[in-house]
Amino acid sequence: EMQEIIIAGDTRALEQVFINIISNAIETLKNEGGVISIKTTINRMKPEMAVITISDTGHGIPEDLRPHLFEPFVSSKPKGTGLGLAITKRIIEAHNGNIHVDTFTTGTIFTITFPLLN
Repeated sequence: EMQEIIIAGDTRALEQVFINIISNAIETLKNEGGVISIKTTINRMKPEMAVITISDTGHGIPEDLRPHLFEPFVSSKPKGTGLGLAITKRIIEAHNGNIHVDTFTTGTIFTITFPLLN
C-alpha cells in the first residue's frame, strides 16, 4: 500500500535540492549511460522522518573531493561553480533535514531525511 509522504517546506527551495542532485547524476552518466533511481520511504527507526534516496550507477565521486563535497567552490566539472551541493545542504538543513552521501566506483547514493508534516 502506498502511503502519502508530505514534508513541510518551501517548494521552490526543495525543488532546487532535487534539481541539483539529479542534474549532477545526469552529468555523471552523460557519456557512459546508466541508471538514476529515486526512492522515498519512512524511516523505520524514526517514523516521523521521510527518507529520500537518489542513486546513480556512475563512476562515483573522486576521492579527493569527498571530504569537501558540501563546501562552496568544490567541483569536478570544468565549468562548475561548486555551489550546487553547498546550497543543497543549506536548504536541507533549513528544513530541519539531513543529507548524507555514500560513493563507490560503481555509483553514488545521496540519502536525504526530512521531518514529516504532522
